[in-house]
Amino acid sequence: MASVPSTGPAAPPPPVWDARPVDQHVHYAGFWIRTVAALIDGIILGVIAQVVGYFIVEPKALPAPPSAQDAQALYNYIQAAVQAAAPVQQIIFSAALCWVYFAFQEASAAQATLGKRALGLRVSTVDGGRLDLAKATLRTWPIYLPSAALLLGTGVAWLVYLVALIACVAVAFSSRKQGIHDRMAGAIVTRL
Repeated sequence: MASVPSTGPAAPPPPVWDARPVDQHVHYAGFWIRTVAALIDGIILGVIAQVVGYFIVEPKALPAPPSAQDAQALYNYIQAAVQAAAPVQQIIFSAALCWVYFAFQEASAAQATLGKRALGLRVSTVDGGRLDLAKATLRTWPIYLPSAALLLGTGVAWLVYLVALIACVAVAFSSRKQGIHDRMAGAIVTRL
């Protein structure tokens, strides 16, 4: 038998590489796909609210609206209509339902609401981690805070709605598709 000449020490094993490619491109979720996800979530929340609302007190009947010439009377009528249609317990329930639905799902292992999951979207921190409940709560303020602001009156509620709308529309103008609420929470929404 011939002996095999030794060529030196044994070669080291090949290095272990991370399974993700180095040049992985992040696909940010844009304004329109997030809008569709929000519509799906809105339908789900609407069904839940209708089922639960069935067990809450019926709204009071309103008198006929005043003439358009008396602005203060019209404003008072609108405020009374909002309060009659949405008593305090309904306002609180609506705000709490929105907060629980969005914050808890986005802080969960799924990192997305049902609407976002249906469209393949995920909410995460800027570095790809999972949001904690505090950051998810901060991120979802444009959804639950306008409802809660109704407790302070319609004027305050409209202002909060306007600020929330601006926070959400900012997604369309950001390179990373972040709304103001996303930036506040240090979050991004990506497409899988």
